[in-house]
Parts: sequence; structure tokens; C-alpha cells
Amino acid sequence: MRYSALRVIKEALTGHKGWTAAWRDMAPQAQYDYIIIGGGGHGLATAYYLARNHGAKKVAVLEKGWIGGGNVGRNTTIIRSNYLLDGNEPFYEHSLKLWEGLEQELNTTQWSASAVSSISFIPTPSAMLSRAVAMP
Repeated sequence: MRYSALRVIKEALTGHKGWTAAWRDMAPQAQYDYIIIGGGGHGLATAYYLARNHGAKKVAVLEKGWIGGGNVGRNTTIIRSNYLLDGNEPFYEHSLKLWEGLEQELNTTQWSASAVSSISFIPTPSAMLSRAVAMP
């Protein structure tokens, strides 16, 4: 199927009834080596890296909605780090490197770096304490 702006407009005006499936309809297998619950960004990345880095062949991704939905499908998918917790910054930096490499591996354009302005504040000790108490 070919995609174009004209096709998208036509389908939008006719109730999206002319689209054909863009993926295979796979019959479930009798068993899997890995079953991933959730077909959002984290679940799909886990399935991809299990196959690529560990040679996993039988991976099932179960999703109650649509594949790639959830937070990844609903917004601009801003990747940011929560610097308030130890260990998050190195995890964030490693995740960015994986994402940038994924774009090259799949020969797609998914990464767009942009500048974002933020208004920051220095939390008071009581705000920091209430945040720490709220965390499990």
C-alpha cells in the first residue's frame, strides 16, 4: 500500500474504510520463549533487543489496545531524565544511545533533537522529603 497526504485525506473523509492491514496476521504458537506484556515503547524495545542481542526467535508481545500505543502513541514522546533519583541519569544516557543507534539500524528517521526551555525551581527540604516519602 502506498501512503500519501492525499490518501490520508481521502481515508479521513470516507471513514478510513479503504486501508488494508500493514502487517501479517500471525496465528499464535503453541509456546514462546518470551512473552512481553504491553506493546508500547518499552515492550516493543524489549522484544527487539531480545531478538537482536540474544537471538530470541519465539517472542510474543501482548497488547490490549494497539501496538505502539500508550504513552508512545499519544504524545510527542519526549525523552527526558528524572535526575532526582540515583541511577536515572546513566540509564537515560544509555537509552539515548540505543535510540540513536536504532534509527541507523532500521534506516528510519525517528529521532529529532530539539531545544526545550524549562522553568526550574529549587525544591525546599520539605518538598524533597514529601517526594521521598511518596516513593515506594
